[in-house]
Amino acid sequence: MRNLIIILGIIGCISCQQQAKPKAATEQQTADTTVSNEKEVIMNNPELKKQSELQKNLNDEGGGTYQFAEKDMNIALPVIAEILKTKGYVTPAKEVFQKKLHELFAENFNAGGNCRTKEHEKFTMLYEGGNIENPFPMMTDDVVASKEFSFISHIPLISSLGTFVDDDHFKIDTKYTQKLISRNKYFFNDNKADLAILLNEDTSFLKVLVTSYGYTKDQKINDLVMNEYLRADDDGLAKVATIIFRKDCKNQLVIREGLLKWVADHTDGNEHRMISALYGYVFKLYENKSDFNQNEKRKIAAYVDNVFIPLKEKYGSSGGWPATELIFNLEARDKEIIDYLGQQNFYNLAAVKNLYGE
Repeated sequence: MRNLIIILGIIGCISCQQQAKPKAATEQQTADTTVSNEKEVIMNNPELKKQSELQKNLNDEGGGTYQFAEKDMNIALPVIAEILKTKGYVTPAKEVFQKKLHELFAENFNAGGNCRTKEHEKFTMLYEGGNIENPFPMMTDDVVASKEFSFISHIPLISSLGTFVDDDHFKIDTKYTQKLISRNKYFFNDNKADLAILLNEDTSFLKVLVTSYGYTKDQKINDLVMNEYLRADDDGLAKVATIIFRKDCKNQLVIREGLLKWVADHTDGNEHRMISALYGYVFKLYENKSDFNQNEKRKIAAYVDNVFIPLKEKYGSSGGWPATELIFNLEARDKEIIDYLGQQNFYNLAAVKNLYGE
């Protein structure tokens, strides 16, 4: 049944008083997304009640008999779209939405990320990791992208989106989670003010965007993630390498160059712990058993050294830096490393090519 949306306004004298408000006050209320509209949004769709009753028996902890299904998400999507609309979300053109979606979740849409993406008729599932135990996971950072309404969301229960007036009518909760609203308004409406809300209330998702999904084009979000590593002790700091050098669904090496650039931009004579940690990480790849093969180790070494070489040249006299460039230092363990990198044209890495390609 096609959804029928009924808008119930405040009528009578109150309505007259609202019409008499000064224009400036009305414009201010429209501009402030935190001011609730004095209206209710009620959807006429009996399917909402049917699915909500089924969801009461979800097998989310092993005790229920119902499994969340594609139909549940399809029914929830128009409700979420209406919530976003009441909060000022402007639905972008589909091509604009898809372009930004592919930027945010580029690693999922790449050929090597197919195990983390599942296309459905009305939405796309974008999974945080490659091991999918449940196709519709709840209470996770997996993402649903609506094809019709052009927004992202998590997987919700219908009961979390509003309340039932009767079996056929559902009153939407227009005060639904600010996180959902700010995610969409910041990333797809370019509303800068919503980033402050996300940085205050939704840091977990922002971190996952970088660490799991590989989105590194927003410097404030990169700062959030990388500064946390920089504040850690030496063991914690060294783990930053695990979010820079990854494996995709096809077991191929992924290098997040945006994070390497962050390291270069945040290193100086007084602070070089992170580049030194990456330098040490490469040595450990050679010394210990690793998921990376020999040629992948060489490539990782080249990318780290490409950051290290100009930084050492600029700041190395301040002390505490490794004495020798990384690849020169690795030759004792891998005598063919420079020849191999030369065969790869040094991956067109300027500093590496200039030093070792002479």
